[in-house]
Amino acid sequence: VDFGIIIDSAVVLVEALMVRLTVEAAENALKADATHRLTALRQTATSMGHPIVFSKAIIILAFLPIFTFQRVEGKIFSPMAFTLSFALAGAVLLTMTWIPTMLAFLLGRRNLVEKHLPWMEHLKVLYRHALQTCQRTSKPLIMGSVAALAGALALIAVLGSEFLPKLDEGNLWITLSLPPASSIETTQAVEKRLRGILLNTPEVGKVVSHIGRPDDGTDPKGPNSIEILADLHDHKTWRFKDKEALIENISSRMDVLPGVHPNFSQVIEDNVEEALSGGKGELAVKIFGPDLDVLSQKADQVAGVLSSIRGAADVEAIRINGQSEVAITPDRDKLARYGVSIVNFNNLVQAALGGVSVNTFFEERRNLDITLRFDRPYRDAIDAVGRLPIALANGASVPLSELAAVEVRQGPTRIAREAGMRMVHIKANLRGRDQGSFVTEAQKRVAEVVKLPQGYSLSWGGQFENQQRAAKRLMIVVPLSLAGIFVLLFWAFKSVSRAALVLAMVPFTLIGGFGALTLAGMHLSISAAVGFIAVAGICVQNGVILMEEIQSKIDNGMARAEAIVEGAVVRLRPILMTALMAGLGLLPAALSHGIGSETQRPFALVIVGGIVSATLFTLILLPTLLFLIKEEDAS
Repeated sequence: VDFGIIIDSAVVLVEALMVRLTVEAAENALKADATHRLTALRQTATSMGHPIVFSKAIIILAFLPIFTFQRVEGKIFSPMAFTLSFALAGAVLLTMTWIPTMLAFLLGRRNLVEKHLPWMEHLKVLYRHALQTCQRTSKPLIMGSVAALAGALALIAVLGSEFLPKLDEGNLWITLSLPPASSIETTQAVEKRLRGILLNTPEVGKVVSHIGRPDDGTDPKGPNSIEILADLHDHKTWRFKDKEALIENISSRMDVLPGVHPNFSQVIEDNVEEALSGGKGELAVKIFGPDLDVLSQKADQVAGVLSSIRGAADVEAIRINGQSEVAITPDRDKLARYGVSIVNFNNLVQAALGGVSVNTFFEERRNLDITLRFDRPYRDAIDAVGRLPIALANGASVPLSELAAVEVRQGPTRIAREAGMRMVHIKANLRGRDQGSFVTEAQKRVAEVVKLPQGYSLSWGGQFENQQRAAKRLMIVVPLSLAGIFVLLFWAFKSVSRAALVLAMVPFTLIGGFGALTLAGMHLSISAAVGFIAVAGICVQNGVILMEEIQSKIDNGMARAEAIVEGAVVRLRPILMTALMAGLGLLPAALSHGIGSETQRPFALVIVGGIVSATLFTLILLPTLLFLIKEEDAS
């Protein structure tokens, strides 16, 4: 939470009091006794209470979209929104109670008159001159502002989009599956070579590997499965500029091993990806349909298309075939000729190969089945299975191969289902490209190349699914939040035009926000969207502070044009102070590159950049637009 946003209401109150005391002292309206100073304090607190309360209420209302977040984004950002909202409520309460109390204590002892800073006075002179110039040449300023906003919107195509920035956990979690028929000895040999590759990488520290399923049996993995955890040394000691380059180096050395297609992830990231899509990979493509052979064929086609797209890495269609199995297909005509029913045939084959329970016995408080089946020499080879004797009704017997076709064929290693339908999973990771543009291109290419038969369907999931869900929710909730802010502004100003003008400054936060993301080389993400939501509230707060002062001067009888200029000049310092505090409070997070900073960095960059552009346009464009409109009282 940015501490600058918490304390700015107190700063505004104290600054307004110092201005009042200074002005009244210059006009000889304030005597030296404490009574008059306390009167000035009460008047200042009363006049500033309205903009302070309304501005903080607007910031809290701006967080409404964050309160509606679900699943992963809700777990990450909702606590921040709740924390900041309660902190702002507490800050307003203390600003209107504790701060005046402490000021009353200080004013009872001595006067509180501001010291004039030459550079600030010079800045006010320049600002007053700029406003007067804008009053005469408003059209070029408005056209330039619109052009700047259009340019910022054009940056969206350059920035790209993603759900959340990748969080560097300081490790590599490498998983792979060899062909299903691989023996445990083959898997161990491959695992040993992979460990050697990792241990010979200077950036890698400890390496821990595991073959097969875990000891607790919670994950159904076969002896062909390998999992490797590699801890990484500090990034300062690396030969590579980033983690993607390191992974590319390791992956290129692992690709020389036949049948090895490793998936590179991180421990927490891997768990999140499996929770999102039920499988590995940042991006998951699922194909649904009844026939496993068709599913496998289409999955290979999709994997081929994805592999050809720039930015794709670790693309693999999860194997569903490749398990050797003995298939016994009965010949019903021969069964009828020999007088063997299909039920008896199945029972005999089950008893011979799988065994049948013939009795139970009790041992140490447990009932154990006694299973009877043919001895191993009669069932451990395809020829032996074909010679199994099948008893006939007349007491004779015939070999199994006489009544059925016995063969070894490749069958499914697994049959995955989702929503009751058979499903095959294609996974992919992304390197060197944003998620949004990759998925857009991938969807177009897959739709052109892969044609699904009737009864088959395809869906896209993974982190992309989260991004789409959060974006759709923001498209609904953000307009509602802006409508609520407009209602509050109308309530505060009793004027549609003033409320609209203050709200019109919000889009100009995009200029600084998009610019900061572009300079930092980061993509648009949910973290950046939360930053835009927060900076929108700060932008409206500055507009409220400026508009309240202008209205106060108009109510006191000052000419409208003069009131706009003088009100803006008076509010120049508090607006700059609040913007500077909010920006400086998040500057360390915006510049941080440590482990764990990836998620908060876009949020901070957008706020810092958005505050810069919003403050500039609020101070220049908002008064200029006020010159052009006719005052409209809605009361």
